[in-house]
Amino acid sequence: MTTKKHSKRKAQLTKYLEQLDEFNWHHPTQVSEMVDSQHERDNRTYYLAQISLILFNNYQQSYMQISQMLNMSSRTARRLTIDYEQDFDSLEEIMEELQNGEDW
Repeated sequence: MTTKKHSKRKAQLTKYLEQLDEFNWHHPTQVSEMVDSQHERDNRTYYLAQISLILFNNYQQSYMQISQMLNMSSRTARRLTIDYEQDFDSLEEIMEELQNGEDW
């Protein structure tokens, strides 16, 4: 990357960061809600991955079958089984964790 392009990119990034900081300052509750919703999405993705892994490893279900059961694409089911490690041994353990865990 040339020096001129690098300087331009750095100026753009600085501008974007200033805009983000300004948004945070003027809309603190919206920013807080966005963070909370990201946390909820991460939790949802984690538990979907755990269920997918149990269905795949314990019950020998295909990605297509998992996708139909969990109402997602087979590509997503495959990605979840690859991206995450299995932390639970059964669906019952997941249910217990969800019932005893945080309220999200």
